[in-house]
Amino acid sequence: MTGTATRALALLTLAAVVALVIGGCGQGGSGSTSGGGGTSNGNARQSAAGSAAPTSLGGEASKSAGSSGSQASTIKLVDLGNRVVRKATVSLQVGKGNLNDTISHATDVITRHRGIYVSASTSVPAKGPANGQVTFRVPVEAFETALRELKGLGAYRGEQSSSEDVTSQYVDLNAQLAAWRAQERVYLRLLERAKSIAEVISVQNQLEPVQSNINRLQGQVDFLRDQSAYSTIQLDLTEPGAAARAEPSSRFARAWTTAVDGLTTMAAAALVALVWLLPLGALALLLRPALRGARKLRLLPAGPGPTAPPAP
Repeated sequence: MTGTATRALALLTLAAVVALVIGGCGQGGSGSTSGGGGTSNGNARQSAAGSAAPTSLGGEASKSAGSSGSQASTIKLVDLGNRVVRKATVSLQVGKGNLNDTISHATDVITRHRGIYVSASTSVPAKGPANGQVTFRVPVEAFETALRELKGLGAYRGEQSSSEDVTSQYVDLNAQLAAWRAQERVYLRLLERAKSIAEVISVQNQLEPVQSNINRLQGQVDFLRDQSAYSTIQLDLTEPGAAARAEPSSRFARAWTTAVDGLTTMAAAALVALVWLLPLGALALLLRPALRGARKLRLLPAGPGPTAPPAP
């Protein structure tokens, strides 16, 4: 039993020694590997730090522009929906004396559809029919409904409507605006890192045209957004008898109209000439006696000189 115990103890001791040796080798190998990795990481950090340290403001600008360019390339345009500019002009004939009431009813219709009143002009002469023109803006989704209700305010006399799809122009302007804003952010970062007055002035000189383009593009985007979000409706209102003069249909009638217009023009020119000549003629009549007297004095012969007295 003692020999068996002794051999078992020896085997256990040998196994423990082998385990310790293997564990030490494994730790040494991993330590060398991690040490090598630390060296390579340290070199990479040093090289990255060396490349990140800008030697000049231009180098920083190129790296910043490169990073912003890579970010801009990943920007995806969002579906902005259709942008359509719609306009309509409707001619209505209203009852005599109902011009102002019709404008009030039209304003109520537009207000009910969340529209806005833009402008109006009316002509109510003492003698003759009245006429007027009023312009509204309504949301594009309420355009058809509002237009149909406005047509019911009087006798329909005609309509002119148009629509223009500006979706591609709107998307293009937004893409340009995003690119210019990315460039603006680059220059603003450079402006924060500038360490001298010369660098500040240099960055500001580059930043000013960028911001000018941003303002220009933003104005165009806002205009297209407003024009496509609100449609324009114009009402031409007339009372009975306010119709425009009908154009002559036959060739003889057109020739007669042209001749009458020419004669009227000549008569007007003759009247202007007469008005100018009357004061000149009156002035000539007033000056005529004076001119005649001056001519007579100039034509009188010279009289004989004084005679000497006779000698005594």
